[in-house]
Parts: sequence; structure tokens; C-alpha cells
Amino acid sequence: MQAAPGLRAVPADLRLLPDLAAWIAAFRGRELDAALVDKVKLHLFDALGCTWAGAGTTEIEATHKALKRAAFAAPPKSLLDNTACAAAMLVTACRLTECDDIQIGCCVTPSSVVVPVALVAAALAGATGEAALDGLLAGYQTMLSLGLAARGAEILYRGVWPTFLTGGIGAAAVAAKILGLSERQIRDAMAIAGASATGVAGRIEEEPAPRWFVLATAVESGILAAFAAASGMHGDDAILGKVSWVWKEDAIAPPSEAGPGAPPLAHRIGLKPYCTSRQALSATEAFIGALAEARIDPAAIEKITVSVPSHYRAMIDRTKRPANKSESRSIQYQLALAVHHRDELYDIERARLRVDEPAMQHVMDRVEVVASDALSALFPRQWGGAVAVTAGGKTHERQVLHPRGDPENPLGWDAIAAKFDTMSRYLPRPIPAQDFARQAKALDFRASLATVMGALER
Repeated sequence: MQAAPGLRAVPADLRLLPDLAAWIAAFRGRELDAALVDKVKLHLFDALGCTWAGAGTTEIEATHKALKRAAFAAPPKSLLDNTACAAAMLVTACRLTECDDIQIGCCVTPSSVVVPVALVAAALAGATGEAALDGLLAGYQTMLSLGLAARGAEILYRGVWPTFLTGGIGAAAVAAKILGLSERQIRDAMAIAGASATGVAGRIEEEPAPRWFVLATAVESGILAAFAAASGMHGDDAILGKVSWVWKEDAIAPPSEAGPGAPPLAHRIGLKPYCTSRQALSATEAFIGALAEARIDPAAIEKITVSVPSHYRAMIDRTKRPANKSESRSIQYQLALAVHHRDELYDIERARLRVDEPAMQHVMDRVEVVASDALSALFPRQWGGAVAVTAGGKTHERQVLHPRGDPENPLGWDAIAAKFDTMSRYLPRPIPAQDFARQAKALDFRASLATVMGALER
């Protein structure tokens, strides 16, 4: 790296937090074009519905019990005395659905973090909807910038969870912006939160696994880091390069524009049409399209070849019968649902697994997952999928590069409302989609917080 004459070169990893802090301090959401503001509101709507849905599942119970044992959980009337805990619970509820949004370039699921933190921070600060919107955008910019710098879509397959890696710092950024902290304090908050930004959660197959709990604790730490900075504590600007190989100068690819005036990254976040890993979505959509186009009789299917990038072939290829909710997101089970019980793609609880049904077994047993050189070359810019379905002696092929929900193939307000209507069939209580849509469009964070906290406390 060469510096301008008379200036000292600053390694890229040392610029990450200061550049982001400068961007956050200078940013004003009212300067954005209306289309981007509407997109952020749509993602707020989606996150609210997902949070409500996740709050009604059995999977959240372990996190709730853990926080209660630590004497952090409290009734809604004491919410502002337990801000970090409230955010942790809401993060858990949103993220466990696997219906929340994602930015594929860095494999970060940002709204599962920034929306819950913005809800509780806005309540604590008595912030306006406009100020809370600024907090959302600060969180999106932080998590996506850091995720892209760390090559999140690639390091995921080396044992680093990008949302966990960036979530604590993102939470600090959201809270710091909404609390009105100075640029120096914002930088300190992110640096304090960065002390635990390893992104390594481990891989535990036995349920209940702590996958959501570790993210919740990172968010709690990020909010506390903002409070610490507001109280006068300082952080180490260079902390990231010291905590993990992920942040080393030779490992990162920082955005060319990161400081004041850099474009917001929120426009590149995609949505999901139903419960799925994003890695399996393109192939699932290709399969659904092939069935409809060729009018294939499921009983006549002889073979299904699924082609995906080599990076995540093993992740979605699970040949055994799924035994739990996590395993049910294998491409084999997803395709079988798409044939015989399509609405159950929207079932986030997956309490009933149809592995013993002969018709489901027929589909699952005919799936072969292979790596595609062509699709691998497009990764991580595109997470494509292709299928070749052989039935009745004929093979029908279909490829999807941009499934429903990608920025290139967007879902709108009506599509998200329809998604929630179908999800509600498998929930104890239906998602109040109309209320959430109205609240999101009005940036009524107070009403949204009361609604989702009510779901957690029922």
C-alpha cells in the first residue's frame, strides 16, 4: 500500500471502524431517495413479521429460559430496564425463522439484528421514526461493510458465521446512532464491541443448539458497548486485526468507499419467499418452475440432479432423512415438500416431519447434488441453482440465478403480506401483517415494539 507524499500509510484493517464511524455520524436518512427509504421500510415490515412468527416457536424457549435464569428477562413494563435482553430475545425470534433477509455478497442477515436493536434503542431514547430510520441504516451499513470486507460469503465455509461476526458491532452502531453519540463515541462503541468479533460459534448438531443464543449475546454486548461509550469508555480502533485472522490486512477486502458520502448498501439486501437457507433457494425455485412448465407427474420422477456452486454443495446435500428442524432445510426435503406439501415450505416450526411418507421418500431418494463450475464462477455475486428432472424418459432442465426476493427479482409489500398469511397457518396465532405494514410505513417503532414484545410475553 502506498501513501500520498508526506502521509503515513494506514493498513486497511485499521481504517474499518474509523471510516464506518465517520459515515454513521455524518449520515442523515432524510437525504435518501424515496425508493431506498421505501425498501428499508419493506425490510422493517418483513423483520417484524418474522420476529412475531419466531416468538411463537418452541425453538426460542431455550434462549428465554437462559435469560430468565440470569435474571435478565422481565415483563414488558420493565423493558427499558432490560434493553439488551429485550433486543436479544427479539433477535433470536427473528433469526430462527430462516425467513429473514440476507445480503448474499457477504452472507449477512442484517435485519435480524438491526431491527430489534432499533426498536428497543428508539424506545429507550424516545427517538422519532426518522431517528430510528437513521439507526437502521447505520446498522445495515456497518454489518454489510464489515461482512464484505471479511469476505463473509467465503469464510462461512471455513467455520465463521458472518452475522455473528458483524452482529455485535452492528448492534453498537444502531444503538450509538439512535442515542445520538458523537463520531468518537460511535467509534469507541464499535471498537468495544469488536473485542469479541470472532464469528466462531462452533458446530453443534444436537438440539437445542446455541446458534441463536450466541448471536443474542453478541447483540447484548453491542448494546452494552454503546452504553459504555456513552459513559466515557474508549475502545481500540485496531481491535479487529487483533482478535481474529478474519480481520488481518491480507485477508480483508474493504469497500473502496466507506467514509462520509459513501453510498448506502441497504439496497442490495434480498428477501426470502419462505423458510429456507438461501443456498437452497435458487435450486428449489428452479425445481418448482420445472414441474410447472413441464407438468411433471411426481410419481414419474426418475432422477433429480441439483447443480449449485461448489462452495455450498455439501451444506445443502444431506442424504439421510431429516431428524429435526435444521436438517429439514436440506435440498432433498425442500424439494419433496415443494412437490407434495408446498405450503409447508412456510412452516417455520417443522414440528411434523413427513419423512415416513412414501411419496416424500420417492422424491428425496432421487435427488443428486453436484457442483457446477459455471455456477461456482458466479459465486458470491450470484447464488444460483439449476435442476435437471428426468421423468417419463425425458429430462427437463431449468436454472435460476435470481430467485424471488433477490434485488433483481424483488418481493413487494403484497408478496410479503401473502408470505405472512401462509406462515400463519402453522403458528399458534396469526401474524398481524396489516398492523405491521402500517407501522413500518409510518416508522411507528413504539407500536411495533409493543406488538412484538407482546408476542414474546404471551
